[in-house]
Amino acid sequence: MNQGKNHWVEKALYSKALLESIHYGASSPFIPIYGIELGASSIEVGILYALSNLSLNFFQLLWGYVSDKIKRFIFFIILGGILSTIIMISLLFVKCVIGFIVLVILHSIAGSMSIPTFIAYSSQIISEDRWRRFSENINSLNYLGWVAATLTVGLSSFFGLNGFTVGFLIAASSTIIGSIIVLIFCEEPNIDSKEAYPVSLKNLKIRRHDRFLNFLVLSTAFGFFLSMAWPLFTITLTKVSMLNLFEISILDIVFGLSGAVGLALLRDHFSPVKTSVILTLSSSSMALTPLVYALAPQLPFLILINMLVGVFSAFYDAASLTYVLEKTPIEEKGFYTAVYNLSLGLAFFAGSLTAGYALELLQHLWPLEYALTFLYIIIAVGRLIFGLLYRNLD
Repeated sequence: MNQGKNHWVEKALYSKALLESIHYGASSPFIPIYGIELGASSIEVGILYALSNLSLNFFQLLWGYVSDKIKRFIFFIILGGILSTIIMISLLFVKCVIGFIVLVILHSIAGSMSIPTFIAYSSQIISEDRWRRFSENINSLNYLGWVAATLTVGLSSFFGLNGFTVGFLIAASSTIIGSIIVLIFCEEPNIDSKEAYPVSLKNLKIRRHDRFLNFLVLSTAFGFFLSMAWPLFTITLTKVSMLNLFEISILDIVFGLSGAVGLALLRDHFSPVKTSVILTLSSSSMALTPLVYALAPQLPFLILINMLVGVFSAFYDAASLTYVLEKTPIEEKGFYTAVYNLSLGLAFFAGSLTAGYALELLQHLWPLEYALTFLYIIIAVGRLIFGLLYRNLD
């Protein structure tokens, strides 16, 4: 692929990433809230988070393996986009909690097609010395797209439109447009599938003292405590803080905007810093969020903590992607990415499910606010401990 062609393909990848972030920004923050609108209980909210994350990450292993094996990435990116669009529109017509959860799981499976294949394809286009900057650019676009989409949904709700309908339609439209862009500008890499290494844990050398395995274990443990808070956040916002859809969208906007601005302003200053140091600082700082939700769940304090932690989260995501790109062989990045995301999916499944059931049990002993506070303290301690352990990666 010549340099001029590579330039347009790279632009297409950025466009796809931006449109994908619009898709998730218009849907992800509002899917669990829509579930509560349909009558979901604490356990059902936990199940929704758990199964959607598990399916999103589990099936990446399959798509990552197959795409690396046959060296076909564009096919899965486009197919995933088409299926995501169909399912997102279908969400508008479901009226029961169980049916809604099933469709969300199917949406996660469809979305999982493009994640490892996008990274694997990008590694064929982007030179190795530009991976860190590419991942930072992708994360900046992710936050900008998320902010724009969430803001649009929030404003539509503020002006009297059905925010859920607007959000799901934006999500469906952005995904199909992204697939069309990829179809037009991108082509499968000209690589003989026989050149690929056979995929096995032995050949991948994922062993006890491998740095990637250490990163995998730490990310899984941290992900457990990260995801424990997600169903609790939703319940706090809707049942304790009593925020409406527009106010909830403000929190997501602040979170996404601060992440994008933080990356843009600070990434050059952090370029000489080791990835492990960035992971340590960013992850341990995320212990602050559950403490604020526990002790001061009023909108002004929630805005402030989302503004602060949005920056840390952006650097954590960028550093995690950079670590995966730097520490894995180019021939099998799709599979390695899928293994990493599968471990996160299992952690997210266990964390979200644990939180949902724990809250349901604790509510038999304490009022809702006390039960939430107890769980938030546990989450904060877990995030801090495993966040600090990232320092040992190097």
